[in-house]
Amino acid sequence: MASTSPWTGIVLGALWVFGLRYAWLSCGLIGDGSYYLFDAVAVGPYKDVSHERAVPNLLAQLPLAAAIVAGVTDLHWLARWQSLGWFALPAVLYSLAVLRTRHDPLQQASIVIAIAIVFMTSSFLIVAEHVTAYAIATMAAAWIVTTRQPQAGDGLVLLVLALLSMFCHEVFVFLGPLLAAMTVSAVRHAPVRPSFAMATYLAAALLFLVSAVLAWRTISTFEDRAYFASASAEAWDFWKNPVFDIASIAALVVAGVALVRPATLATRWPWLMIAPALLAMLLLPLLVLTRGYFGPPFAYGQNITRFAAGPVLVAIILFMWAHASGWRPNPPKAGRLLAFAGLLFLATLPWSATLAVVFVSYLDEMKVAIRDRPGIIAYEDTRLATKPWLLQGETWSLPITSAILRVGSADGVIAPPRGYVGFLPYVVSDLPDLGRYRWRE
Repeated sequence: MASTSPWTGIVLGALWVFGLRYAWLSCGLIGDGSYYLFDAVAVGPYKDVSHERAVPNLLAQLPLAAAIVAGVTDLHWLARWQSLGWFALPAVLYSLAVLRTRHDPLQQASIVIAIAIVFMTSSFLIVAEHVTAYAIATMAAAWIVTTRQPQAGDGLVLLVLALLSMFCHEVFVFLGPLLAAMTVSAVRHAPVRPSFAMATYLAAALLFLVSAVLAWRTISTFEDRAYFASASAEAWDFWKNPVFDIASIAALVVAGVALVRPATLATRWPWLMIAPALLAMLLLPLLVLTRGYFGPPFAYGQNITRFAAGPVLVAIILFMWAHASGWRPNPPKAGRLLAFAGLLFLATLPWSATLAVVFVSYLDEMKVAIRDRPGIIAYEDTRLATKPWLLQGETWSLPITSAILRVGSADGVIAPPRGYVGFLPYVVSDLPDLGRYRWRE
């Protein structure tokens, strides 16, 4: 059995340092985050256990709910707790997958590549259930492919993950059957089959199939068909997310070499081919100086990628399954694959850090706009209208976000741009009073 690679600590350390910084800066307010926080304070924390996406909403909001119950009234700290909860939930699952595969460089490389492409390029708008769904699937795959002899403990882990998948996200319409097939295959090829262990594995496989059925039912009965069609069509705009594009191309090149000519991985040529891609990812922050296909809004490209990331994760899981099943021989120099995966992950961080800086600048500009200006403030009367590079697709959430950032009654709220006729969760002139909850620097 191979020894643990230093990449385990490097990847996990960088992941959690970024996550803690993300939470500290309250980046979880982006996208739906401001609405979730506003609603938790005005109405109460999420409690709908029967909702088809109940699992990520309930678990991710535990830190926020606990802080509210504890009497925290500082919206700044509540925003931090919410950001941490939504980031920590998938990050814990990915971390467990990394640790599970630490003795297998090829499988750990696959997990780290999944973190780089699926998580880091589609999760800056962290308040989104698909982020947790992909993490659940990745951890389940890691558990299955590293199984040599099914154990009851591993079966129980898979059973819990399968239970979580049932009320998570519609992506399990295709991830559920794949994980079920992998689970059954692990049972079928087990040299010894302890009764209780087999029961837990087969129960998990059944629940993964149930998750697919429930996901399909949600898709087929979705009320807002226009929104669903629009969101699905966005998958074809994945090219608007540059870090996803470059990382996917680099991984595709390496995977192709590993599958077609694995011996080539022992030479320098594959790595020289993908070196420009890694360099390009490091230089992506320069995009904020431009206006073009990739933005602004720059962060919204990560929201667009939420569906395109699904097929990428399926490909990664199939690659893992093929090698675990012996369908393809392990390539030489698997440690190089892991090093590539680690570098690919690290190369995603500059762009994510840049998005954080841009979003914090957006919040700072909003604070300036609302201070000591009571009432409703026209968007056109703020400096935000002259700084479009700061906007991250939050037109509908302008009133809610500005209401959260108020330090007192003398501060106002910003209305959406004139002529905006899209979604608004609350009428701007009739926003609920947040009472004793105030933003404190």
